[in-house]
Amino acid sequence: MTGQDWYGPTVAAGVQVTEDLALALSVVWRCIRLLSQPIAALPAEAVRARGPIREMVDRQPTWMSTPNPEQVWYQFAERVFESLAMDGNAFVLITGRDAQGFPSELWTLSPREIDVKVNASSRTTYVWGGSTELSRFGPDNPAGDLLHICGPTAGGRRGLSPIMAARQSVGLGLAQDRNAARFFGTGQQLSGVIELPAGTPPQTAAAVEQIRSDWMAAHSGPNQSHRPGILSGGATWKAISVTPEEAQFLQSRAYQVEDIASRIYGVPPHMVGLTEKATSWGPGIEAQSIGFVRFTLLPIIVLAEQTLSQLLPRGQFVRLNQRGLVRADSAVESEVLTRYLLNGVLSRNEVRALLDEPPVPGGDRYMVPVNEQVLSAGGAAVVQPSNGQVPAPTPAGGGA
Repeated sequence: MTGQDWYGPTVAAGVQVTEDLALALSVVWRCIRLLSQPIAALPAEAVRARGPIREMVDRQPTWMSTPNPEQVWYQFAERVFESLAMDGNAFVLITGRDAQGFPSELWTLSPREIDVKVNASSRTTYVWGGSTELSRFGPDNPAGDLLHICGPTAGGRRGLSPIMAARQSVGLGLAQDRNAARFFGTGQQLSGVIELPAGTPPQTAAAVEQIRSDWMAAHSGPNQSHRPGILSGGATWKAISVTPEEAQFLQSRAYQVEDIASRIYGVPPHMVGLTEKATSWGPGIEAQSIGFVRFTLLPIIVLAEQTLSQLLPRGQFVRLNQRGLVRADSAVESEVLTRYLLNGVLSRNEVRALLDEPPVPGGDRYMVPVNEQVLSAGGAAVVQPSNGQVPAPTPAGGGA
């Protein structure tokens, strides 16, 4: 099933919704940027597990910096996460391999050009452009052609497009945008009218235009604003405010922006320009931003890491370094690291590593407060030597 098959009929708002048309809605465009660009900016690293620690491998795969001759990692990753945000699927074509047979050159394909099918052996295959059949790359088929990064499927073999799954909400937003454009494009919103007294003979078109031009000449422009107006012959000025219907229309547009950002894409309202409402994620912009990283970006990052790890040798994993993404402000970060350091959770060199600083001599020792003691099994305090190390047990018999 291709992306085109998801378009469906015209929605109840009277407009057709496609992924391309949805991009004309500014909130959709902004949400896709917020979901793709921050993650694409994270450095990709190949790491291996050494006990509880993951360390970087010495020779990083070339595709983590230059996936193909035409793209650097950021451009490649941005397209991958754009596809996930728009279509719910990202398809990566493998066109080159190293001497050991592992992928070395990667390209992204448009999800609309891919049909997901099941062959006679119940295996998933992909038809590209209507004729080229590609096999699925994975642990059971390391010689496959295509890596499929798949979002929520609702039980299917293809990820669901967020835009098409919520096409009624997106369609309503598109309809409101078009109505607003027509309203202001036809110039139906007046700032006010000049009323002539009852019984005044009908004015010619030239006379009406003369009254209008004289008034605008006296009161239009920054240098003419707030000047007192003088009308003769019993004429009066009547200002026209926004009607309740128009005010409700503006409120409904704001609600639709919040509906698409918060409920479809999980983006905090302040990130799409809505700052008048609070959020249940906590007070302040920092709490909202942390919630965005934790509840929206983190699942996408984990999905990408686990899927892209299939391109590496067994025992190696892809890590998208989130250090810059989740870093708090400098004061909070300094306080947290100081607590870790003084309570023996981290050594000085481990703290320096978090700050991307090289180790220093003697920085691998752990510090604890001087008033803390180690207790024996019976609860009595064990006296420690001044160097902070637990003394070796006394040999049986108490020999010197």
